[in-house]
This record gives sequence, structure tokens and C-alpha cells, in this order.
Amino acid sequence: MGHRTLSMRLIFEALFLQDGAYDELRQDDNPFVEGLFLVVLIGAITALLAWVGQMLAWASAPQLDAIKQLILSAYQRMPWWAQTMSVPGVSEQFQRYWNLGWQVFPVLFRAPNPMSATANIVLWPALGIASWLVYGLLAHLFARMLKGVGTLNQTLGVTALASTPLLLRGLEFIPFLALGTVVLSTWQLMCRYKALRIVHGFTWGRAFWATVLPYAAYILIWLVLGGLMTLVILGAIAALRPGASL
Repeated sequence: MGHRTLSMRLIFEALFLQDGAYDELRQDDNPFVEGLFLVVLIGAITALLAWVGQMLAWASAPQLDAIKQLILSAYQRMPWWAQTMSVPGVSEQFQRYWNLGWQVFPVLFRAPNPMSATANIVLWPALGIASWLVYGLLAHLFARMLKGVGTLNQTLGVTALASTPLLLRGLEFIPFLALGTVVLSTWQLMCRYKALRIVHGFTWGRAFWATVLPYAAYILIWLVLGGLMTLVILGAIAALRPGASL
């Protein structure tokens, strides 16, 4: 109980950028283990909150078949309906596009999906761990290049606290708490800045660069991968052209 209570307190304090939470985890006997526990806990709580929101939306939303029938009934009462449907082939064509449209509609408008929300209880903690480790390793690399004094164990442990703003992602079903991706990403960036500054004893300038350089590395990696994929696709197209030598 004490461990869970400690973790929840750290989450709350780190969310509001209190130095004590970051410094306390930096001085922990094993910051990495505590950080791993925090990332899994945050991911699970976020997914559970999102699941509650999805269930509420699913329970309160009208059934798709009922909406479909209601709209179709409204069309059939229109003055032009009978005359239009009497034209040969129009009825069959309308039915084809009508059914296709109602297959696409739930995907475009993100209808509540309890099954997907349930799967996220496992998926989100796993994705949280991957994101935390990739960022933490890159941030530590750049921090050491900038003469940071923290250890890898400390960097990974304390940057785990930067996952705390994601908790609000699970509360997006509450209107005034639906902050959006830009706000949550900015909040997380501020938490990462705070973590790296405290772990490595940086001035604000070095902390800033240690925080943003991993994002530059992300962009570079994706550009390289995108370039390689483009070359592979172009090579495959060239190989499939008539007369191409094998």
C-alpha cells in the first residue's frame, strides 16, 4: 500500500511540475524500477478511464441500425422519393451506395467501441513503456553530450514522471477536461524539461536542448526510414516495368 500511495503522490506532484517529486525519484534506490511501475500504472489508469468514457458513450448512443432506419424513413417521405425510385436501375444503385456509406460511417465518426477500449488496457501501458524507453535513452545520450551529471538509471526513472499528463487523455469524455493532443504534448514536454534539468543539474539552456534534441532525432530517423522505403518502392516499380531486366 505504501508503494502505491507513494507512486500516486509522485504522479500528482509531477503533473503540476513540483520539483520535489522529480528530485525524490532521482534519489530513489532504483529510479528505473520505480519509473517502470509508474509508466505501467499511468497507462493502465488512463486506459481504464478511457474505457469508462467509451462505455458511457456506447450506452447512451442510439443504435446504428435505428439511426439508419430513421434517416431512410425520412427520405421515403420526401416528395421526390417515389418518382426517383421508379426510374430503372436507380433503386439498385441507391441501395448499393447506401449500404457502402453505412459501412464507412462508423469508421469516420469514431463510434464508441468497447472492445477497442478494453484492448487498450493492455496496449496503452505497453506503448507507454516503449515511448518512455526510447525518449529516455535518447535524452540521456544528449544530456551526457551536454555534460550532464545524472546516470542512465536516474534519467529513465525521472523521465517516467513525464507520462503523468497523459492521465488527462483518459478524461476526455468530460468536456472541460478534453484538452487536446497539442496541450497534452506541450505539458509532457514541460515535464521532460523539468526531469532532465533536475537529474543532470542543467542550466535552463542545456535542459532545453537535452529535452528537444530527441525530437529532432525522431524526425531524422523517420526521414531516413521514409527515404529508404521510397527507394525500395521505386526499385520495385522499376523492376515491374515491361522490359525490365531481371
